[in-house]
Amino acid sequence: MEANSPVLIVKTHAFGDALLCTPAVRDLVRGREAEYWVLTGYAAAAVWERFPGISRVFVAPVPPQSGAGGSLNLMRWSIRNRKILKNVKESFVFQGSPSVRRWVRFLTGSSVRSSGGEQLGKWEKVFPMIETDFAGYSYSKTAGVSPQDWRPVFPVRETESEWAENLHLSRPLFAIAPGGGKNPRDTVLEKRWFPDRYAVIADRLSTAGFNIVLIGGSDDSEAAQEMKKLCRAAVVDMTGKTTWGQTAAILDRCYGFLGADSGTAHLATARGIPSVVLFGPSSPETLYAGGLVNPLQGITDCSPCYSNSLFPGCVRERATCMDAIETEDVWFTLQKVINENYSS
Repeated sequence: MEANSPVLIVKTHAFGDALLCTPAVRDLVRGREAEYWVLTGYAAAAVWERFPGISRVFVAPVPPQSGAGGSLNLMRWSIRNRKILKNVKESFVFQGSPSVRRWVRFLTGSSVRSSGGEQLGKWEKVFPMIETDFAGYSYSKTAGVSPQDWRPVFPVRETESEWAENLHLSRPLFAIAPGGGKNPRDTVLEKRWFPDRYAVIADRLSTAGFNIVLIGGSDDSEAAQEMKKLCRAAVVDMTGKTTWGQTAAILDRCYGFLGADSGTAHLATARGIPSVVLFGPSSPETLYAGGLVNPLQGITDCSPCYSNSLFPGCVRERATCMDAIETEDVWFTLQKVINENYSS
């Protein structure tokens, strides 16, 4: 391949999914002399628009909105961008969806390396994702690299850091993400812990001398409001008020993070914030490299019920796996994390 031939990196899933493949992409970009482009969706664009070594980001309307209108919008986008994408000589598709892989082939006409299952044609080489393995291993095989550092990549811009500093949030600061469980692919509210239990933890953190900031997207604001009503402690609610970059800048000012498995939890991991992450339906071993988070898994006879796949749906009226995570266990783990990282 000529040095000036564009290489296309494709990851159209949610924000947290994109962060999962950034260690492999970092080593790929470092290891091969080429111009690198990214094809992504709106939810993950913030990851790639700041990623070192990426010269161009194509943001497509994927996944398409339901109905004929969404498919038509994607078709228009594809026709409009296909001419420039035909310059791509090789594509790395860090996901398994056959429709996405065929779409990339249609757009580029290039050879494809993917994390898919069965090979779709002679133009593709696949590196199947093993559902019970850490997703990053599959992405590294697709990229042909062997990362030594599995921490996700998400640089914070100077303007974002200045913005966070100007909030004048009182320190020491601790971040709680009371929502999670919604992205363009899945809605899995069963991943959420309960507002009354977060409120207990927030009050204990406040008594211990911490100031609490709530973070997350607009989909998390209702959960944050429920939690605030149950708190005695004053908390600063930033849910739905920040970009991903601004959220990262807030996290940089925090002693720690508590939340369910979510894009916000992956972001805390990327920024190196000591994190306690709560798991029920999903599995920490498949989504976080060992040692990057302090996981608490709600154990029931049906959990975890999904990992690197679509959520099959909860068989219970209430997420008993998340119910199994006791407040005392969370508080004990938080104390341990704080003492290990910030003891004098």
